Amino acid sequence: MSSTGTNGSGGVKPSPILTATVAKPMTPKVVEPEMPLGTGPDGIRLGSASDEPAAPTDATTNTDATTKEKQEQEQKETNAPTASRSSDATTTSTTAAATPAKGRQSVQLVPLTYYPLETQATLNRNLRRVLSKPYAKYFHPALHIYSDATEAIRSPMPRSGYLPLKQATKLLNHGHHEHENGWMGLEDGGAYVASRTRFGRETTGDMVRWWFWWHSLESERYALWFPHCHVRVVVASGAERGLLEDRTVPHVRKWLGVTHRVTEHIGAKEVSVHLRFVDPAQYGLPWDKLQGAGYEAAVCAEVRDGWEPRLKIGDFVHLWRRDPATDELELRSRYWFGNEVSLDLPGGFKLPLDLPARLLGIKKMRAGPSLAYEHFIHDQTEFTNLASFLPELYAEWNAGKL
Repeated sequence: MSSTGTNGSGGVKPSPILTATVAKPMTPKVVEPEMPLGTGPDGIRLGSASDEPAAPTDATTNTDATTKEKQEQEQKETNAPTASRSSDATTTSTTAAATPAKGRQSVQLVPLTYYPLETQATLNRNLRRVLSKPYAKYFHPALHIYSDATEAIRSPMPRSGYLPLKQATKLLNHGHHEHENGWMGLEDGGAYVASRTRFGRETTGDMVRWWFWWHSLESERYALWFPHCHVRVVVASGAERGLLEDRTVPHVRKWLGVTHRVTEHIGAKEVSVHLRFVDPAQYGLPWDKLQGAGYEAAVCAEVRDGWEPRLKIGDFVHLWRRDPATDELELRSRYWFGNEVSLDLPGGFKLPLDLPARLLGIKKMRAGPSLAYEHFIHDQTEFTNLASFLPELYAEWNAGKL
């Protein structure tokens, strides 16, 4: 990933509101191609007819009643930030983090205690920015991850856990891989991360597709996702604001083929990258096969340099699948940093830079085990947090309250 240098200083005194249990408180013009509802390039389906956004209505979903009860119970038992669901604290896992799967085992939410000083300063800045927003109640300063993820943090996964990008089609197989959670530095200096997070029964694929455009309109929305680490987001190319705000446009069309430029902390370091969202078929995962394998949503992207978007430096896939045994949605993520590094040239040509990046030690300097370790923690934290409020937030938007 591309670094912009650290930003912020330590020792910033937290805002008084943080002592409460819950904090309430240059895009170029482009011509969007005509695409059928819920499809990607070449007619590949990335959603269903239900992907079409509904018009605002005063009716709310049936998640609101259960949400309130769960919030009250969570506050009593854990003094944790309000979340739209807490039942996942007793969710079972089919694999131990970075260890061979040995059947189902009980897992629970545990408090995150890793908050580098630079991220604490970002938290305070984000809090001040988000307080006036109608969605401020979803800003959760106290974060959690699941206990099986803490096991994976302790050491890198074995080499046998590495899934090359060219073998991403193995994610279509039923069941879980031996190592669903883990991180490692690669021999060529790159980095690899596997991460499995839980989204519970209430989250749907449509909610996921909605989130990936909705958060890009304001950096404050992006901050909800990871209050300590998300600094800013802008739509760099591929969509104009008018398109994004049009409720008649399907969710998928608002981010597929679009590039976001994000700035965030990975560990203590502040980095900026361009994320070019691409069709999962690019990785051998066409939607018809994903759907046949039980997936409800897929978000895939090329990771590009924060200052030179023509420079590709990695890839990731996010695949949401419902567990037939529990009816809960799970996210299986894979990241390949320093993978097939190349520079886009005029005329659709690419200049391969993978070998020189390896020989010059650039991969190891910019990726390696350090990035893998920090990014695993980052991924587990941001997606566990997103899962805690996404159903309720989406219900408010769908009801015209946001």
